[in-house]
Amino acid sequence: MGVEDRDWYRDEEPQAEERGLRRFALPLVLLLVLVVGVASRIPHHAASNDPEHVVHHDSAIDVAGLTISLNKAPLYAKNDPWKTYLADEQTCPNAEDLNAPLHDQALTMICLINHARQGRGLTQLPVSAQLSQAALLKGEEIIRCKVFAHAPCGGDPHDVADQAGFVGSWGENLYIADGRYGAPRPALDGWLNSPGHRENIFRPEWQLQSVYVVKLDSFPGFNSPTLWVSEFGD
Repeated sequence: MGVEDRDWYRDEEPQAEERGLRRFALPLVLLLVLVVGVASRIPHHAASNDPEHVVHHDSAIDVAGLTISLNKAPLYAKNDPWKTYLADEQTCPNAEDLNAPLHDQALTMICLINHARQGRGLTQLPVSAQLSQAALLKGEEIIRCKVFAHAPCGGDPHDVADQAGFVGSWGENLYIADGRYGAPRPALDGWLNSPGHRENIFRPEWQLQSVYVVKLDSFPGFNSPTLWVSEFGD
């Protein structure tokens, strides 16, 4: 998130079929450190024009090196209009498990996105190896430049798709969060409650997707957050 208060996507005239497309099991083995986190807003000193995102933090204090929670806000709003699009535990297991391996969390997010699309009568999206590479590159840029945005280091948001060799229309959703809110289901709920990001998820033209997730030791404005990058293409 971060460009004109919404997701980012660009349409292109089809030039050639994407080469090397295949179902990709998301081997996110290059992930850095450990994680947890919530619905997002760009830190105040990182270029931010994304008011759709609100950061949720659990109140806590540190006592003798132990973090003690003082208050836990609900993961989902009481009257959340999009909660019916969230898959249950049987359909997409461990969707609130912060301790699950990151590879498993990525697969869970793919499951959640496909379930939400099915709720709108849309097709499920297989995973693209090239979009997986683009998502990884975007995550690495955000981490390297410490800016939560679609073009964190400058340039064009679409550059990562070009670098990955992806040809065609392309879209991207970003999310960063602290604590429990960084788990897959709360992250998807954050996107669904954001009009621009929801529009991206429910775009009928998409044929492919991938996600990248990483747990960070630190990030400006956050405490050990989870970062999600979701890519779409056709």
